[in-house]
Amino acid sequence: MKIRGDFVTNSSSTSFILTAKEDIFKANIEHFQKTGEKGIVQLLAFLRDELETEGNKTKIGSDEVLFTVKKFKIGKSIMLDDINPDDIASMDLSKLSDEEMWNLINWIVVKGKGRDLYGVGATQTIDPKCTCD
Repeated sequence: MKIRGDFVTNSSSTSFILTAKEDIFKANIEHFQKTGEKGIVQLLAFLRDELETEGNKTKIGSDEVLFTVKKFKIGKSIMLDDINPDDIASMDLSKLSDEEMWNLINWIVVKGKGRDLYGVGATQTIDPKCTCD
C-alpha cells in the first residue's frame, strides 16, 4: 500500500530530531502492554532500542533525554506494504524490517501524527527546498 504524506513538493527530505525520556518510554510501553495495543508497544520499543543504541543522551534542564537525528522523505509516497495506519495500534509489527519501521515512523512524523508516538518528540531541523507551485 502506498501512503502519501499529503505534501506536494519536489520529493525532498528534511531532518528531524527525535527525543524521548527513558522513563516515559517505559511507562507508555507498560501502559499499552496492559491495554493490548501491541502495535504501539512494538513501535515504541523499536524507537527506544534505536535511541538507546544509535542515539545520544543529553541534559535538558535537569532531565536526561535520548535523541537522534533522522532524515525523512517528504512529498514522496512512503511504501508501507499491508499497513493501514489507522490499524497500527492493533497490528503485529514484529515482521517489519528496520527500514519498514523507519518508513512507518517517517509517515507518522511527516504526516503530523506525532501524538501516535506517545512521548516521543519530533522537531524539524531543516527547511526543505521546495519547488512547489
